[in-house]
Amino acid sequence: MPEQRDQKAGETADEDRVLISGRVRASVRKRLRLYAAEHDENLQDVLDRAIDEYLNRHGG
Repeated sequence: MPEQRDQKAGETADEDRVLISGRVRASVRKRLRLYAAEHDENLQDVLDRAIDEYLNRHGG
């Protein structure tokens, strides 16, 4: 599958996006979708930022 470059206007990241896969609890998915909608963001950007922040905090 080809890599994608889906960025919001004003984003400075120049990395290509790649597909990853994983499962979360239904309640987490619901909260994530609500958060993204309430903040006018897409799910992909929220997930990317959340994972990046987690890894930064935990030395990853």
